[in-house]
Amino acid sequence: MLAIVGLPSEVKPNIILMLADDLGIGDIGCYGNNTMKTPNIDQLAKEGVRLTQHIAAASLCTPSRAAFLTGRYPIRSGMASSNAYRALQWNAGSGGLPVNETTFAKILHQQGYATGLVGKWHQGVNCDSVNDHCHHPLNHGFDYFYGMPFTLLNNCQDNKPPELDAAFQAKLWFYTQLISLAVLTVLTGKITGLVSITWKAAICFALFGFLYFASWYSSYGFVKYWNCILMRNHDITEQPMKLERTTALLLKEAISFIHSNKHGPFLLFVSFLHVHTPLFTTERFLGRSRHGLYGDNIEEMDWLVGQILDAVDSEGLRNNTFIYFASDHGGQLEAQEGTIQLGGWNGIYKGGKGMGGWEGGIRVPGIFRWPGMLPANSIVDEPTSLMDIYPTVAHLAHYVTPVFQPEGAGACYGKGICPCSGEGVMHHVPPLLFDLSRDPSEATALSPDTEPQFHAVLKRIEEAVKEHRRTLTPVPQQLSLLNIMWKPWLQPCCGTFPFCWCDKEKDDI
Repeated sequence: MLAIVGLPSEVKPNIILMLADDLGIGDIGCYGNNTMKTPNIDQLAKEGVRLTQHIAAASLCTPSRAAFLTGRYPIRSGMASSNAYRALQWNAGSGGLPVNETTFAKILHQQGYATGLVGKWHQGVNCDSVNDHCHHPLNHGFDYFYGMPFTLLNNCQDNKPPELDAAFQAKLWFYTQLISLAVLTVLTGKITGLVSITWKAAICFALFGFLYFASWYSSYGFVKYWNCILMRNHDITEQPMKLERTTALLLKEAISFIHSNKHGPFLLFVSFLHVHTPLFTTERFLGRSRHGLYGDNIEEMDWLVGQILDAVDSEGLRNNTFIYFASDHGGQLEAQEGTIQLGGWNGIYKGGKGMGGWEGGIRVPGIFRWPGMLPANSIVDEPTSLMDIYPTVAHLAHYVTPVFQPEGAGACYGKGICPCSGEGVMHHVPPLLFDLSRDPSEATALSPDTEPQFHAVLKRIEEAVKEHRRTLTPVPQQLSLLNIMWKPWLQPCCGTFPFCWCDKEKDDI
């Protein structure tokens, strides 16, 4: 799309990339939702280009964002999982985006851009020690970082059901109760003389039960303190973060970055915490939408988009700023509290977050705006990808994108979550085949009777998959069980471990 613009060699526009979290394509007005109020995002689409077949490289946060940052499928950087854990689970894990990956921030930094990230990272922090910050944004081309090194979780807000490994935690609690009951029975029996056992054995049994409980509660019981933190560059500013002021702090930092770098060129990646659960929404927006807390959170995010656009206009940067808005993947269907739905709507598309096999998990909103350079109120129906942002911004910065893959590889540069393995997963042999140009909602699968080219198409797909796999080279698996497990010695901590607490932010925001 940008190849026909004819970009003058002396022009290096400012670049603002805005990425929502868990936003469904059917959640905003310009994609057909007439009950949700998103005037700022809708106006952005009216003034720019709207993509109707914009595809994420993965249906979950960590791998999708790794692909977005690098322009490569996450499997090539080790950011695609081969186990049940398909995203990073802890700040204190050792997995993350490898330092040898070339992000678009590194490219633009080399091209003279000031580069900043405000918001969610979720690409890891440390490798071997608590302060090595090998996976940190500042080690991936960003000059400035303010936000969450992890991601929002229900655990970040008091009185919310746990989200991290919820089913596993329920099992741990169940076994804790069984062990506690057994210990109580043994001790009672010893005291009453009904059980013939030495005090030493009884105490050892009780100690075993305590150690079992302490071993898992020391991590899962303190998720809010371990994962829900804010950082400015390499320093922790809030641990745990106070959600009631997080939105204002992030907005303040984004606007400040625009103001400080108004003489440009700059790259600002605004990685929203909205609209991931727990959907914390400031009082100003509570109860405003027709769709409960999720709708309130979307309308607050739309307001944030408007504030950022206003900041661009107030600095006189409107015509020299390339702006992009998208979501990292589809909305989450399973998010709920009781009977209240807390996840997004993916429109006519089946599936959602965590389901890469259906369009609803990977088809996302995509909007560009650059007044005078991109045609206003335009629609692009051709397939595009979040990974296309990499070569796009590299082109805007007059950088020639390197060849990542062997010639002919076929790349096109230019239970809270539904599981992908195990019980309950259906495997289709042969795979289901849909014609998305005529059936975007994947309502009716094709068959040899309805599609004469059925077998030929499947054969071509199988050959393409084999060719893709042939080009893969072995890399360390960043989402292996060893890398994602909580490691106390890697835990970012403001204070004395394990009593991690600090508040360096000011309330006068």
